[in-house]
Amino acid sequence: MSESCYHCGDTIFGAPIVLKEREFCCEGCKNVFLLLEEGNLGDFYRYEKNPGLKPSTSRNDKYKFLDIADIQSRYIRFEHEGTVRVVLSLPSIHCTSCIYLLENAHKIQAGIKSCQVHFAKKEASILFNINELPFSELALFLDRIGYPPNFEQKKADKSIINKRFLLKMGVAGFAFGSIMLWSAPEYVGIENDNPAFRNFSAYLAFIVSLPVLIFSAGEYFVSAYKAVRSRYLNLDVPITIGIIALYAQSSYAIFSHQGPGYMDSFAGFIFFLLIGKWFQSLSYRSLSFDRDYTAYFPVASTRLEGEMEDIVAIEKLVIGDSILVRNEEIIPCDAVLVSDRAMVDYSFVTGESEPVEILRGHTVYAGGKMLGNRSTLQVKATTDRSHLTQLWNEAINKSEENNLVRYQDRIAQYFLVALLIIAGTSSIAWWFVEPSLIVKVVVSILIVACPCALALSAPFTLGNLMQVMGKSGLYLKNTSVIEAMGVITDIIFDKTGTLTDPARYEIIETFPKLSIEMEQVLSEMTKGSTHPLSQALHRKFGSRNAMSLSAFEELKGDGIKAVFESSEFRLGNAKFCGISSSEGGVFFTRNGELLQHFQFKSTFRPGLKELVSSLSDYRLHVLSGDAATDLDALKAIGFQEENIHFQLKPKDKFDFIERLKASGAKVMMVGDGLNDTGALGSAHVGVAISEDMFRFTPSSDAILDASSLPKLKNFLQSVSYGKLVLRSCLGFSLFYNSIGLSFAISATLTPFVAAILMPVSSVSVVLLSTLMVRLKYPKGV
Repeated sequence: MSESCYHCGDTIFGAPIVLKEREFCCEGCKNVFLLLEEGNLGDFYRYEKNPGLKPSTSRNDKYKFLDIADIQSRYIRFEHEGTVRVVLSLPSIHCTSCIYLLENAHKIQAGIKSCQVHFAKKEASILFNINELPFSELALFLDRIGYPPNFEQKKADKSIINKRFLLKMGVAGFAFGSIMLWSAPEYVGIENDNPAFRNFSAYLAFIVSLPVLIFSAGEYFVSAYKAVRSRYLNLDVPITIGIIALYAQSSYAIFSHQGPGYMDSFAGFIFFLLIGKWFQSLSYRSLSFDRDYTAYFPVASTRLEGEMEDIVAIEKLVIGDSILVRNEEIIPCDAVLVSDRAMVDYSFVTGESEPVEILRGHTVYAGGKMLGNRSTLQVKATTDRSHLTQLWNEAINKSEENNLVRYQDRIAQYFLVALLIIAGTSSIAWWFVEPSLIVKVVVSILIVACPCALALSAPFTLGNLMQVMGKSGLYLKNTSVIEAMGVITDIIFDKTGTLTDPARYEIIETFPKLSIEMEQVLSEMTKGSTHPLSQALHRKFGSRNAMSLSAFEELKGDGIKAVFESSEFRLGNAKFCGISSSEGGVFFTRNGELLQHFQFKSTFRPGLKELVSSLSDYRLHVLSGDAATDLDALKAIGFQEENIHFQLKPKDKFDFIERLKASGAKVMMVGDGLNDTGALGSAHVGVAISEDMFRFTPSSDAILDASSLPKLKNFLQSVSYGKLVLRSCLGFSLFYNSIGLSFAISATLTPFVAAILMPVSSVSVVLLSTLMVRLKYPKGV
């Protein structure tokens, strides 16, 4: 009796290779198993049974072409001091175990730092050290564990895939029409008038059906085979069973001279199935699930034209443009540094937080964050928002699963099991009534009750909600954020720059007016900062003659320091400036000598009182690094005094959220993203307030246009409405399938009609979901 390989599931012919009481079909599978065992990745086999792919025995020099610099550059997205990021197409990815293995590849292969898998695209973004692991050896490693990279041009592949799909649909449509024409005598009841012609047309129908079976329906067989092999039921399993049953019965009828059978229904079924998939692909594209540069991401850049500064969308930048990037702003495209030096934080790209010093003439890569003084760059390569969006989605984030989608998937699986039981029971019942109708009944059941519509309800509902929220100024990282928003219990607001309007501060100077020279120093120090108080000071003192400052550094939560004519100037809180004072505000010192103390009278954003009142169902907190000067104002707005906390460092905010989470709270943090990066990353939902189009926070889950803050309650309510839409789609799908099943079980529904009704159900659920969301929110939330 043959056994299957513990790793790949293939049948073992001959004597198996035995290791640790497990049987393998070849040395390659055994070696991959040992590799996973040594890397403590035994869970690879827990998620799916026999999930592995038979490893390649490729030559060691198979990928040597990747060590040629010109070829390497085609695939490298980022490179600095040996750290390289590449995005590779891995067509063999097929299940959750594949994702698990690849995303833990760093544990079994030295040189790999991280790997993020995009399952839908079958791509992996891999960060590795090219000095430890040459590009060619990385590709060879992937090949030998069963995931050989595909280095063909992606754009060409995409074009071929689209044309190939349309060709499949065309072949099925041609066969459907032709077979119906040849089967005309069957429809009008004269099939026995000319038996020779009937047999001839039946053979023609069989010949024309072969390309439909092999070419048009091929992907369903492959998908179902992989699902069965992995012991996992997907939507293609009952579809494939229906196809096989319908085709087998029709082929038997043809060769037993009983006519063309249901071959027209078979071709029609495949044709309408492909039409349904085509409609789904169009709908997905309209929802911008890839979220490319035409979608939501609010990123622009400051282009320099002589002495003038012009704000432009990043897709309008061309090679050779000069751009200005300030402290804490994301670099929008690959560029060459024109300024003398710059400090860049590449943690967004590599995950490593240590700043990198870049000198004049060196390349600065898109996705880096400028630290310190503002810098001038010259565009080296055009980019678009999709590149930054990809980096944003790849940034280390929360690991909570999307239970809404998983809930729909579980229902779909249970539905499949129930469907197979119903089909089996019906076939047994009809065996005693009319055995000749068994195939018709079973095929009709499998076709009409396909839970495609059930599975589509969640992604289309959540996708529509994402679009509606985007129209109103809330840009979500992915649909999982919508679910997290639905269980929030506590909402935390940063004060400065979030609740307060950074463009409107009343600034009070405690000491006599500064000298012109000191005002110039202060203006230059604040020019490159993005902190709301720094910007307020820069607006107060206006643009002055440029001065040459050195050793410029801005420390989050503390302040700014710089050197001018051998004197160290500091601007920030009392401790940072070395001042013994319990007062809040901003201090300005030279070599420790206090020059000025600025106090800021906050102006709160309009509509805050109404917002706080509308959020009465949530516990509200305010966290601020300032002194308690605005306590009375915050109480007047509606916040409870015991939930207002002042003089907190960024680490204090992070710890506060961790304590709330430990108590069972589900936390949303709303902050400006400057001193709140840790807090935004720690919260279940981190929302970064954006005043302009220059800055966003990689650790956040959503970006909220500052003007849309008063709509926060509306956004939360829309999530609750989304749950109602999902329940409605679920109810409609179950009702539709129940009606169809009743006709199919009673043998009053032909496979041909069932083939039409199946994609109609999918279209109906998509339209129901879209209409319910769009009619409720025609202009946004």
